[in-house]
This record gives sequence, C-alpha cells and structure tokens, in this order.
Amino acid sequence: MTSPVEPTSSLQSLHLDLPPSCLEFCPAHLSFFLVGTYNLQKHEEDSASAAESAGSESDKDDAQTASSAKAQNRNGSIIAFQVSNDKIVHVQTEPQPSALLDLHFNPNAGHHDICAVVSSTATLALFKLSPGQDQPLKHLKTMDMASMSAAEDPNTVTDVLFLSFCWHPSRADMIALTTSTGGVLLVDLGAADNSWKLFSEPIITHTLEAWCVAISPSLDLSVQSRAGQQDIEQNAFTLFSGGDDSTLRYQTISLIPASDPSQGRYALDETSSQPAANRRGHEAGVTAILPLCLTKAGSGLIVTGSYDDHIRLFSVAPYEPYVTGKAEMLAESNLGGGVWRLKRIDLDNAALEGTTWRVRILASCMHAGARIVELEKTASGEHLFHTIARFEEHESMNYGSDFLPGRPASKLTVVSTSFYDKLLCLWKPELV
Repeated sequence: MTSPVEPTSSLQSLHLDLPPSCLEFCPAHLSFFLVGTYNLQKHEEDSASAAESAGSESDKDDAQTASSAKAQNRNGSIIAFQVSNDKIVHVQTEPQPSALLDLHFNPNAGHHDICAVVSSTATLALFKLSPGQDQPLKHLKTMDMASMSAAEDPNTVTDVLFLSFCWHPSRADMIALTTSTGGVLLVDLGAADNSWKLFSEPIITHTLEAWCVAISPSLDLSVQSRAGQQDIEQNAFTLFSGGDDSTLRYQTISLIPASDPSQGRYALDETSSQPAANRRGHEAGVTAILPLCLTKAGSGLIVTGSYDDHIRLFSVAPYEPYVTGKAEMLAESNLGGGVWRLKRIDLDNAALEGTTWRVRILASCMHAGARIVELEKTASGEHLFHTIARFEEHESMNYGSDFLPGRPASKLTVVSTSFYDKLLCLWKPELV
C-alpha cells in the first residue's frame, strides 16, 4: 500500500470580499481567470456557517443552502484575476444582482473568450474577456428562465435556481443546465431573433436537485450509423446528469429542425432520441461528471464525484433497442471529502510502464480541500485511482479549483478557493 502524499503548501493566499463558488481560467487568455461569488445575507450566512462546524456530515447541507435560500437574500460578483510570476493580481470586480453558482468559458474554437454564468435567480449571462482594455470583462447579455421559455406566468419559475451548466463541446451556441427542481434543460443561444430559447421540456428529470451535467458524443451506435461525422458531433450526443437523488442519469439526444421557429431552431428527434437510463451505486448525491473520451469494449468511460466522498469510474454501454444502456462501475476511491468538481489535467494514451493509458484529474473536495488524482488502466486491464497531490490549507468548503492552461503537468500551477473563509490560494504541486 502506498504511503499518503504530503500536502502541498501555498505560494500565495488572499481573502476575497465575498464567498467564492466557482472558478475557471480563460482558454483565450491563459494567465487570466474568473471567480464567481455567492453572498448570503448575514443571518443566513451565520446559520450556514454553524452547519459547517458539524464537519463532513454537513457537506450536503452546505451545498443545499445555495438551492433553498430565498432569492431576494443573495447577490454576488465576478472577479477577474491574472497570474503573473506566480502571483495572483486583481484585475476587475463586477458586482452581480444574484449569487453565482457556476461559470465556464466556451470550449469551441473562436469563442474561447466568451464566458457564461448561471445564478440563484435562474438567469444565464454571457461575458467577454478582453485583456488590455480599461475594463477587460464586458457584460454581453442576460436572460432569465421565464424569458427564455416564454412562460405565460413568470411566477411559476421565481423559486427556481440554475445550479450548474456545461457548454456543448462542438456546438458553440448550445448549453445544458440544471435546476434546483431537478430539471436538466437545453438552451439554444442562436435563435434568429437574437433571443435564447429553452427546449420546451426537461431532457432529464431528477426527483431532487440536479447538481451537475455533462455532454459527450453519442453512445448510440444506431444514431452514428445514420449520420455523418459532423452530424454525430453536433446533432447527436449523450447527456449525463447527476442529482441529489443519488443517481447518474444519461440519455441519447438527436436534434432535428424545429417545426415552429418561434420555439427555437431545434427539437428533439423522438424517433432516435432514446429514453433516459438511471444508474445507482452512489451512496449520496452525484455532484460531478467528467467524460473521458475513452472507451472500453465500445462503452464510453466517465468519472463521477459524489457527496459520499468517492470518485468513481463507470463504463456506459451504447443504447440497444429494448435494452437500457448499462453503466458498470470499474473503480472507486475515497478522497476524504465530497467531490464537488472534476477537471481533466492531461491524458496519456501512450503505453507507459505497466499501463495502457493514464489520466490526471483535479478534484475540488469540499471540506477536504483539493486533490490531484491519477487514474490508470494497467496492462492487466485493472482500473486504479491514486491520489498524487493534496492541498489542505482551506478551512472551509473547496467548491472551485482550476489550473493555469498551456503548461506541462510537471509545471502545474493551481488556483483553488474555499467558501466561508473566502480564501483564494495559488499552489504548485510536484508531479512527474
């Protein structure tokens, strides 16, 4: 049994004005990153802090505070920083009328400077980051759930929060997001009238909060056989989601032109979109999903994180008619804290000594701090997790972590945050 790795020490730490909830570096301007914050009114913040003092048992309660507090009691901000000579430099702060729960830059070429954020009042907003200007972070547009869905009664969505989202990996104008009421929704950002359109019904529905969502290429081989490569990537894909109901859910999606343009450009192809499949096996809510773009005997591989402190590897079989696509757990590891977010650092497909492939992942582990985890497939076919770096200076919930892109893993620079102590830290793990 390998001995535990020693925690990495910070090179810099500073305190923010508001509690940080999410963080990401910009793929267009590599040294810049944004932090989203989530501020509760004083009496609610005290109550949540008291819950945190109970220790690891309160992981779930702390996160659920964000999905249950009344909308008028929250605000937040987006803060732009730059990493220069291993120092964090403040660039700009933009106050926001709502608390922010998730933040991501567009991964599609030509759009890497566009960032989306979702909020506690069910709003989706776009910003553009342009360093060199007096105010490099510029707001582009915001729409709320009622406006995007053309709801007849806006009051029907006043208690809904947008909890998380992801960009479509090959379609720059599409987002999947999750809600506090358990819905997983698709948003078309490219409608002809310059508005954003929610698909009329949730693609997937959880019985409790939907905490996370991810998109990967379609696992349905029958859909792939009917489409060209571009269609496969853009119009057919698999949507994964995790919820507080302890389930991993996933569904094959195929898009066709909408018959009613006023409802958006696309509709679901009911003849090829497959029913959602559920996978239990988590002991608590599913809070993170990371598709690896790897396969095992034709099944896609994904990594999940959960409130139950575990990171897990699943293989998800392609859909077959009359057979629900099966997800099989291949490996798991206890990271010591609720696994809130996962981000791939690198993937080595080349055969290393004793392995066929290796992937390294940055994990935000709530009360346990941040971890860097190595997942490998051995030459004998076994899948194993190893913790290869730890950062434990955070005294509160680590919800946001990311690394400076464009550098080899051996020279990794990581920035991580913690919520109630409002801490922002820079550290450099020693990786081989």
